[in-house]
Amino acid sequence: MFSIGEFASIGRVSVRMLRHYDEIGLLTPARVDPFTGYRSYDGRQFEELGRILMFKDLGFRLDEVKQIVHAQVSADRLRRMLVAKREDVAHRLDLDAARLRRIDARLRAVEGEDSMIIVDTKSLPATRVAVVTENAAGYGPQNIGPVIGPMYARLASSLARDGVEFGPSSIALYEAVDDGDGTGITVHAAFEITPDVDAGEDYDVTELPAIDLALTTVHHGSMATIGETWEQFMAWIDANGYELSGICREYYLVSEPAPQENWVTELQQPVVRRQDA
Repeated sequence: MFSIGEFASIGRVSVRMLRHYDEIGLLTPARVDPFTGYRSYDGRQFEELGRILMFKDLGFRLDEVKQIVHAQVSADRLRRMLVAKREDVAHRLDLDAARLRRIDARLRAVEGEDSMIIVDTKSLPATRVAVVTENAAGYGPQNIGPVIGPMYARLASSLARDGVEFGPSSIALYEAVDDGDGTGITVHAAFEITPDVDAGEDYDVTELPAIDLALTTVHHGSMATIGETWEQFMAWIDANGYELSGICREYYLVSEPAPQENWVTELQQPVVRRQDA
C-alpha cells in the first residue's frame, strides 16, 4: 500500500488533486483509516490514475472521465466521444492558425511591411450573376468562412446540374443586418453568368448595377488576413476625401482550387466625393 503522499509523488500529481478525485468519486483510495482518515492506495491503482490523466489530457471534463474510466460508456460511445473531441480540437486549431496569420500580418504592418496599398479608381459595369444568400454572425473569417465556402459549393453544384456556364471568377457581397444585437451580416455568394440564364430552383439571378465611381485595391493571400486589407482600404478612402455609397464587393480573381496563399481578391467599394474634400 502507498500513502497518499507516496502515491501522488509516484503518479506525478498533487495530494490536493487526489483528494478532489476522491471527493467526486473519480479515484477512491483502496483504504481509509477509520481513526485518522489517512488515505492509502493500492499499486494497481496507478493504471487507473494513468487512464484518468490520459483522458483529462485529451480535454475531457472530469465527469466524462469518470464515466469512461469506470466503464459506464460503451466502446461505440467512447469512439463517438473521441471523434467529437477530435473535431473540436481541429476546429480550435484552425481558429488559432487563422489568428496566428492575422498576428503575422499585423506585425508586418507595425514593422512597415505591407503598410502601403495601391488604390485604383474605376467604374464597374453591370454584371448578371447567379446568387445564393445566407446570414452570418458577423464579419471576420471565423464567422464568414464557415458560411461562404459551402454557399459557393452549393451554387456551383446547382449551376452545373442546370447546365449553366459560370465563372471562373466569383463575387461576394456583404450587408450589415439591422436587427438583434446589430452584429449580424447578410452574405451573398455569386458567379457571373450570361444574360440568357434564368433563376433556378435553389438560386436567384440578378444584375449587379453599374457603378460610376468605385475604388479598388487588391488583396493577395489568405482570407484570414483580408480584414487587415479592408481596414487599410477604408482608412485610405476616408483620408482621401471619399464617402461610401453602396455595398462593398469582393471579386475573387484567383480562388478555389488554388491554395489560399495564392488567392487574389479585388476589393471594390462604391464611393462619392466628400463635399468638404
